[in-house]
Amino acid sequence: MINKTITIETQLAATPETVWSFLTNPSLLSEWLMPNNIMPEKGRAFQFKTKSRVKLGFDGLISCQILKLKQYSEISYTWQGILAHEQHQLATTITWTLQTQSTNQTLLKLKQEGFIGFKNLIPYAILQKSWQRLLSQKLPLAIAKYQAEI
Repeated sequence: MINKTITIETQLAATPETVWSFLTNPSLLSEWLMPNNIMPEKGRAFQFKTKSRVKLGFDGLISCQILKLKQYSEISYTWQGILAHEQHQLATTITWTLQTQSTNQTLLKLKQEGFIGFKNLIPYAILQKSWQRLLSQKLPLAIAKYQAEI
């Protein structure tokens, strides 16, 4: 059986505290990812909202629940979306890990696992490409803009 995992690491010119804010503060997370209603509390449910994909039967909602939370170093949550016309559900888990590298440098690791079965190959490919772009371009730009303003 197919079981894929996305793993991406990126070096960011920011402290773990700043990077943490961009993972757990709804407005800062929206700057580089999607509108959301995250509240960093273990067990808390939240959603991301993106464009609906009518042809795929995707309503644009990604449902999540925080599984693990260790301030400034790790957050893990479920990531679930449904393609209604296929009655197919994508049910994965995302784990973000932050490690201090040096003064004002953080290594951010993303692991999204649970792409099980043939039907999840397309979401896997789409999300892998999207995460690479988001973590190499959008997140660093959002952090740089934020740091320039403070």
